[in-house]
Amino acid sequence: MVFAKEASAALLVAALPGPHVCVSSRAELIATTTKRAPAVVFVDFDLLPQIVGATTNVTIVGIIDEPLAGAVRSFNSFPWLSHLVTSTMLATPLARSHLALFLERLQFGPEQYVLGASGVGRVALLASSARREARFERMREFFAAHRVSARTISAINDVAEELVTNALYDGPVEAGYFKTPVPRSENVELPPEHACEISYGIEQGSIFVRIRDPFGALTRNRLLGVLNRCNTTGVSLDESRGGAGLGLWRVFSAASTIAITVIPGRLTDILVRIETKKKRSAGKQFCAIHMFFPEEHSLDGAQGRFAADHDSDLMDDSFTALYVA
Repeated sequence: MVFAKEASAALLVAALPGPHVCVSSRAELIATTTKRAPAVVFVDFDLLPQIVGATTNVTIVGIIDEPLAGAVRSFNSFPWLSHLVTSTMLATPLARSHLALFLERLQFGPEQYVLGASGVGRVALLASSARREARFERMREFFAAHRVSARTISAINDVAEELVTNALYDGPVEAGYFKTPVPRSENVELPPEHACEISYGIEQGSIFVRIRDPFGALTRNRLLGVLNRCNTTGVSLDESRGGAGLGLWRVFSAASTIAITVIPGRLTDILVRIETKKKRSAGKQFCAIHMFFPEEHSLDGAQGRFAADHDSDLMDDSFTALYVA
């Protein structure tokens, strides 16, 4: 369903891969959802106040025209909002594929495929912090072989470094596996069943890195707390978990699109894409944020339940993933 002004509605109608209905008022929205509840409602940001209390059990996607700072404020203004896309992105060829992947994710859950028909990538496991630089070097070589610019490779490397470090240091602490924070200057060696998975690749003008850990300890409150601190002047750093809290902000700042999925006590999955086919004058374009968090609740009782069913052969090696039709 689309509840948006004419310009945004036209972009969505052109990009949506499946059937849709457009509504023009809160009353029409309520009447339509009562007759046949849609899976998703796309709403212009300035119309979001009108839908408060109007829908239940429906995924809301806000449409904004602001950069990352505005997106963070949007999530604060509407605590029930978990998805944002920009109208700028909806006007690009990226829109249809992005919306198709998003709707597929809603239908099939966090195991959706990352690679499309033109994609190629690699996947490996990391359990030792001392070995992560060797994996990052392989990643840099992979992207260089695919003629990705040095600047973009540097950006995706910084993203991977932060997310892997979070998975090896912060995730185990938040889940109770480590009783106290481990300084990032010290080596961490996790057992294979608690290793994090790193996958990365390139397709259709974007590169991606995806980090999955078996702790599922990241919460929406924690994430937005970090982003809020970094979104204001006079940032107060948070070193209580071994890091300064700025790393996640840098990840969000580098990303064109980011999707976060958390299953408490079992999985944290963060997928970051960076567009590469851009005019140099255009700069980085923020496109979308998607957050798949359950309702906030204590992780007591979930500690120790780690869903890491990995192939240990990936621990020191990787394999190339190709899309097969």
